[in-house]
Amino acid sequence: MRRFIKTASKVTVGLLSGAAVIFALAYAALTVGGYKPVAVYSGSMRPTIPVGGLALDRVIPARDVRVGDVITFSDPYVRGRFVTHRVVEVVDTPHGLAYRTKGDANSGRDPWTIRLAGQVGRVSFSVPVAGYILYYAHTREIRSLLICLVALSLLVGILRRIWRKEEAAPAGA
Repeated sequence: MRRFIKTASKVTVGLLSGAAVIFALAYAALTVGGYKPVAVYSGSMRPTIPVGGLALDRVIPARDVRVGDVITFSDPYVRGRFVTHRVVEVVDTPHGLAYRTKGDANSGRDPWTIRLAGQVGRVSFSVPVAGYILYYAHTREIRSLLICLVALSLLVGILRRIWRKEEAAPAGA
């Protein structure tokens, strides 16, 4: 039974470590490739982007935005919050282009008309459920847990090295 638990724990740790490394490498590759990940918290873009999905934005000049594009922009009502919605109309105003947006699952368009200065993120593709991972990875509790797990792993490794049985010295030494 002890051998089974030891083997099962090694396999589990190996699989979890491998998954974490693959996720970190994929995240880094996407970031280097010019994509910005955005977690989706509401159902306003269902079924295109489900709740908990991860939208991957590519930064483009605002003048290149067209009707039908799904873009991510700062919420005009809530500071620090981002909205990912589809452009339903481009309006030419005296101050430049303005955009009217709408969530795919919403019955009406958004109550605002936004002006985009410079650049904006256009959704290239999305990954279902991955937004939950990004969201929880940024919480204090998960970061603290990861730090504790790394510290505990190091401590166990050091203690095993200290407490392991000494190799018997050769007879002629």
